[in-house]
Amino acid sequence: MATTARIVTTAADLFSGHAYADVSVDQIAERAGITKMTVYQHFRSKDELALECLRMRLRRREEKLDQFVSALRPGTEPLLAIFDWLEEGLDPKQFTGCSFVKAVNELSAVLPEVREIACEAKLKIRHRFSTLARLSGRQHPNELAQQLALLFEGAQSLALIEGSARPARTAKRMATLLLEFSE
Repeated sequence: MATTARIVTTAADLFSGHAYADVSVDQIAERAGITKMTVYQHFRSKDELALECLRMRLRRREEKLDQFVSALRPGTEPLLAIFDWLEEGLDPKQFTGCSFVKAVNELSAVLPEVREIACEAKLKIRHRFSTLARLSGRQHPNELAQQLALLFEGAQSLALIEGSARPARTAKRMATLLLEFSE
């Protein structure tokens, strides 16, 4: 793995499991197996690194969703299948909450760019739902996308609080009802 990617991946893992303020550049360097100076050769500051971590998470999420949707069997309703994808990612032993929400809570007051990346992440989910709704011939695809995105986001939040993937299944059942009414 290239050094920059190793730094970003390591930092993202640490930021995910700990408060941003509790993670030092020294810890990132040690965990990545490099020197602190090497971290600073690639990133001017811990804040710049945090922003890149969020961008990387967004790219990876979108790539994984693209792969998941493109691999669906014919006849599968992608608007519902996304909730299956969500459920798979809500392993209570590993899921530490939405990285974008966590970053906004911890950093947006001092690092406004965090909110921009988080907004982009949330818009991309709505856009994905809207595109899939449009492709499946649903009426009012943008309104439906808003509703499905709220279910998606709510399931993520509740999954963290409950320590369970059950909210994704509940959200999928609710999404099924929404789709029945949108035909």
